Amino acid sequence: MYESYFGLTGAPFLLNPDPSFFFDSRGHSSALSYLKFGLYQAEGFIVVTGDIGAGKTTLVRTLLSDIDNEKVVAAQLVSTQLEAGDLLRSAITAFGVPLKGQSKAELIATLEAYLTLLATQNKRAVLIVDEAQNLSRDAIEELRMLSNFQFGNQALLQSFLIGQPELRDMLLSRSLEQLRQRVIASYHLGPMDREETRSYIEHRLRKVGWDNRPHFDDDAFDEIYQWTSGIPRRINLLCNRILLATFLAEGNEITAADVARIALEIRAEIGEATLSPPPVMGSTPAHLASDVTATSMQAGLQQGLPSHLSMPTLTDSVLPLPTQPQFRNELFAPTVHAHTDQAFLLLIASSRTCCVRAAALQKAFASRQDLPALKWLMIDAPGRFELTSDWCEHMGLRAPDVQMRVPAGTPVAQTADAMRQLDHVLGEFRPAAVIVQNGDDAAMAASLAAHRQGIPILHLEAGLRSFDRSRPQEINAMMCDHMADLLLTSEWVAHDNLTREGIPADRVVFAGNLMMDTMRAMLPQASPPKYTLRQFNQSPELLKAGRGYGVVYLQSQGPSQQVQALAELTAILKSIGRDMPLIWVASETTRSLIQSNHLLSDAPGSQIALLPIVPYFKMMGLIGTAACVLTDSSTVQEEATILGVPCLTLHNYTERRITVEQGTNIAVGRNSSLIHRAVAEIIRGGGKKGRLPKFWDGMTASRVADHLAAWWKQRQPRTMVTPS
Repeated sequence: MYESYFGLTGAPFLLNPDPSFFFDSRGHSSALSYLKFGLYQAEGFIVVTGDIGAGKTTLVRTLLSDIDNEKVVAAQLVSTQLEAGDLLRSAITAFGVPLKGQSKAELIATLEAYLTLLATQNKRAVLIVDEAQNLSRDAIEELRMLSNFQFGNQALLQSFLIGQPELRDMLLSRSLEQLRQRVIASYHLGPMDREETRSYIEHRLRKVGWDNRPHFDDDAFDEIYQWTSGIPRRINLLCNRILLATFLAEGNEITAADVARIALEIRAEIGEATLSPPPVMGSTPAHLASDVTATSMQAGLQQGLPSHLSMPTLTDSVLPLPTQPQFRNELFAPTVHAHTDQAFLLLIASSRTCCVRAAALQKAFASRQDLPALKWLMIDAPGRFELTSDWCEHMGLRAPDVQMRVPAGTPVAQTADAMRQLDHVLGEFRPAAVIVQNGDDAAMAASLAAHRQGIPILHLEAGLRSFDRSRPQEINAMMCDHMADLLLTSEWVAHDNLTREGIPADRVVFAGNLMMDTMRAMLPQASPPKYTLRQFNQSPELLKAGRGYGVVYLQSQGPSQQVQALAELTAILKSIGRDMPLIWVASETTRSLIQSNHLLSDAPGSQIALLPIVPYFKMMGLIGTAACVLTDSSTVQEEATILGVPCLTLHNYTERRITVEQGTNIAVGRNSSLIHRAVAEIIRGGGKKGRLPKFWDGMTASRVADHLAAWWKQRQPRTMVTPS
């Protein structure tokens, strides 16, 4: 429609994969090299993964257009929700071979005869399996068996597995170890960076005769990158609409404001947040506010709670949290009644991380009929994480069924007060079990109160150890583990720790990491860092540094409250900031210490941007596009590994050892030399890559629900059936 108006010979941003538009970005070039290397090896498996829209299919079609059809016969499978027998039939059909018989033996014989015929003609066969993450494990095992076909010393069939990141998780399972040993090369195709995004857009435009009409402002390219995160399909979708809108307006200039407006229009039409920050109250920049945001909020507020549902009132110190949920589903209605006949599990939470896990569990419990209801209790303390209704709405987390508040005081005094209140709550409501998390003070207080009342204890994130007994959290975690009736771990390392401490193996199950579940659901809503910086009057220019930027996050209860230690760390960060700009997300206490002691007074704003604690979707946006993270928080270590961002832990220990052994984490302590060396390595070569540990796959909540259902079933009395 707009091609003739701009003097173009064709549409530059069609969504269909087209090898003629292949853009040789660093990632795509490397992936194509791996595929060609695989063809040269003529055996085994090549695995290429990437997110939706990353350009995997275009990559495959580019490869197919370059191969010598006189020497290589390639077949491609696209529909991959197949079982083992279906895969055999589909592979034979893809090679154009008539089916002879339907039994598995006949199918194998047919395929082997065809592949042998190709070998006698000095040809070889390549099977390309697209969307391979949808294959069943039996089908993948069938592929491995097909790789055993040989003619003399020559492998008859080579397979390429192309899929989404879930494919990597599948191949890491123990049951597929034999196939994994035959993978001769693998590559993950990530998004393009800011500069590549601009080059990609210009490349596709030049392919159809673009002569700088329409003209894109420099900020427009940057805006496109911010809204699309450098993912080709999103870029095509957005740019196609931008050209159409410019044509309809009879314009010839495309500005950053035009890009933001069109992106919001697309989001309103398709109902997803792949191109914009999420519409959360108070979070959308004023210049991006739109009618769709206001409309969606108003629609949500009209869906109120049924009038008969109310919050419980216990004591003056156990208070209900006022809420205006945006959901009609009664599973989100806060209701707990004393001495109810309906059994329920009570989940204890006291921090941001606990609430993130709670959101994942609530969604898993909502679809189960074999489990009691899940209620949750939030413990608030002055100066710590504050749960708000906006935060609950954004996370899809219903408000707490009970909220406790402990007064200001020492950690010992707060723990004692929490135990007193918990003793009252548990005695009043008698939950079927109490679920505690990790090893914070709230977990220990709840475990002690439940243990004294004979209420079963279920421990999430069990078995994590830093082996520093001077840390209160280490002792708390050990006590919770020894009191728990069921221990659910997030990594295999935890099982070794629990075995050494004499905890019976029949009380321990491997479930995985609940953080991944919520993060995977939230990633499409991650806010571009540019808008977060603008919200707090910080210049987005530091995001354009060629070496990337770093994110700093310190726990408010740790060394960030010690002026001398904070001053020493700040000096190191200012030195790093000269080579790599930093965004420091700090608690109110830490920012007060920095400002009152003038620790950053001599640091230019382009070197270190100091921000308050930001909502979760903004923090994910900051970390997700960072070059590295510097932190003393085990939660941020998890998040960095999940997002594939190099993490420098400002301790010599961590209970998240798996993030060091398999993830992106490096423990550098407060050693200035080690920190500078690690940052230099990140600037020079990108830093530690790592991989996702087993069961960090976004399906942990379902596994936890399965384990709890099995535990719950064992506790139910068996019904005796008397013969008539």
